[in-house]
Amino acid sequence: MTDIAATPTPIMDFTEEHQRVLFRIDDDVFEAARALPGKTLARFASRFANVEKAGHEEQINAIGDALGLVLLPDSNARFQKRLEDLENPIGLEQAGRIIEWLMEQYGHRPTEPSSDSSTGPASPVSGTNSTDAQPQPVSIPATFQPTAS
Repeated sequence: MTDIAATPTPIMDFTEEHQRVLFRIDDDVFEAARALPGKTLARFASRFANVEKAGHEEQINAIGDALGLVLLPDSNARFQKRLEDLENPIGLEQAGRIIEWLMEQYGHRPTEPSSDSSTGPASPVSGTNSTDAQPQPVSIPATFQPTAS
């Protein structure tokens, strides 16, 4: 086994500092994971693909499932309870805003709804090449609306 400390070649350090991810609803403070593993982040984001077209039950299940991926166990239990609590509820629209905010905390920016027409892709800033482009942001609906049955 090689002793890394004795290696004369510098080692690139990709360690990141992660802040606590806290949010408040009424008197409850909830805490999410400081950072998400790549696969968990992908599952969290993909849970909302086309959710705005889903029925009410599927929307609430998507919210509950996604928050279960990121909230710490105690926070998740309290949040899930409040999704069904008639006296101290968390509504769909409020939960949707929280999910958008959480996505931003984890480095994904929700996109605005697309317009009816496109002017084409924006050209890169002068002096950059196409490999400098940022990855496409994840689209998360701003509001969750039940569909008519």
